[in-house]
This record gives sequence, structure tokens and C-alpha cells, in this order.
Amino acid sequence: MTKPSLPNTPSREPGPSRSAGLERADISILDDQFLQTFKDRPQENLPLKLLQRLVEHEIQLRRKQNITRARSFKELLEATLQKYHNRLIDAAEVVRVMIQIRQDMAAEEKRARALGLDADELAFYDAMAVNFFGLYDEAFLRDLIHGVVHTVKNNLKIDWTEPHREDVKATVRRELRRRDVRQEDLEPFLGYILDQAKEIYADWPVGGYAEVNVG
Repeated sequence: MTKPSLPNTPSREPGPSRSAGLERADISILDDQFLQTFKDRPQENLPLKLLQRLVEHEIQLRRKQNITRARSFKELLEATLQKYHNRLIDAAEVVRVMIQIRQDMAAEEKRARALGLDADELAFYDAMAVNFFGLYDEAFLRDLIHGVVHTVKNNLKIDWTEPHREDVKATVRRELRRRDVRQEDLEPFLGYILDQAKEIYADWPVGGYAEVNVG
């Protein structure tokens, strides 16, 4: 489907230097000043597709740390772009949403620091909290995640094929029982933890945790 040009805006290609600048940019260019500059120059055809790629690339990177939040960002971006293609919103509104996504990503990093969690630990925490926060408090979940992530890292083998996957699963189950997770919550906890672990540590040992002493 061909992307419509901006409403009431002459269709013309951006200058070479502008395109090259965006090609080399990262998501940090998206801020309120960028949006205002765009609004002040409606005659310029912003290469929205390049901005879309920047945001999609950042979401993909964060998927390796937090599946739940990456999926949320992806759905928001796709829904916004669909509205744009249907001419329900203009390009400036798309940029505003992209800026909000970037700000939310920064807030996630700040929240992880406040909780005393690493980026990958926050992913496990979110997967648990969204389903079990009413049953287990923040301190319990935070300490549980510390223990679980340590257990997963120390039991990763060469890959996620059988029987290695079952080894990790059995060890995590023991950790959950040791920390007094209720019997009826064991299997749901295991499911969320293993789904997240397989995504984050899929490239083991290339994934960045080679310093961990695996068993």
C-alpha cells in the first residue's frame, strides 16, 4: 500500500543532506524541539519512513531485554501508523507518538534503577507483576527475580534445545519453591520466566553473559 503524502503538503523529495542526517541518526533526535521544528516547516516533506525505522529498530533492540514492553511499544506504533495511512491523523501526530515512545523507554530505564534491577531483570519483573502484583508485593517479586535470573544464567548450557531446556526449567522450579511461591502459581510463573529467558538469552553464549559460571 502506497503511503499518502502529508495532507496539504506538496510532495517533494527531501534534500540530500537532510536524508543523510536521518539515516545516520538514532532515536535520541525525537524530542519536543524536533516536533516543533517539523510543525514550523510544513512545506518540508519529512521522511517519516526513516523515523519509523529508527523507532522500530529501538523496539527490536529492547525486545531482547523486555518482551512485554517491546510488544506494547510495537502495537502503539503500528496503530498510530495505521491511523496515519487512513488519513485520520497527520504526520506531526505520528512524530508526537514516536516521541512519547522514546520518553517511555527512558522512563523504563529510570524505573529499573529505582527498583534496583538490571534491564533484563526488569523484564522478568514486569512479566510477573502484570499478572501477580495483587498476590505478591513489590519487595517479594524483586527479590524473587534477582534469584530467578541468577539461577537461569548459571544453568544455561549451549542452547535451548532439549534436554538443556528441561534442566533450566527444573532448576527454576526449585528456586520458586524455595522462595515460597504458591503451588497453584508455580506453572504460570515458570511459563512467563522461560518465555522471557528464551528471548533474552537466545544467543547464549554470545548474548553478553559469558562471564557467568554456567553449570
